[in-house]
Amino acid sequence: MMAKAGLCPTNVFYLRVSNEEVFKRTQADSADNFECMRSILSQRIRYHELNTPHVLGFFQRYYNSLTEIDGSKSKWFMEDRAMQAIQSNMHARQQFARSMFLKQPCLMHNLNMDRCLVKSNLSQFGYFCPVSWKNTK
Repeated sequence: MMAKAGLCPTNVFYLRVSNEEVFKRTQADSADNFECMRSILSQRIRYHELNTPHVLGFFQRYYNSLTEIDGSKSKWFMEDRAMQAIQSNMHARQQFARSMFLKQPCLMHNLNMDRCLVKSNLSQFGYFCPVSWKNTK
């Protein structure tokens, strides 16, 4: 739905946490009036297990923007991994803009852009053509 609406997130983060850890964390929070119903949580986990591989595959295949983070690590580790991904994407976009402005060859690494868009703007020699990309955007 996001792609159809034209929303393209440049970074998608997936926190990988085991089901046992999810149940354990909800038990620990129940003392703080979290009031988690186990049957609803089980349904949500089943829904998550059915749909997540498709969503993750979509963002990785078309945008190359997926970053998996181990949710069992500390919150500082998770923040650091997320910030590294965001900073590498921002740096790549700045380099791309600078190269476009100076009319130099552009590096496409870590841009997290639509691969279909890249394929539609290949030149007759099989190279990405930023001029046609800029004109069609």
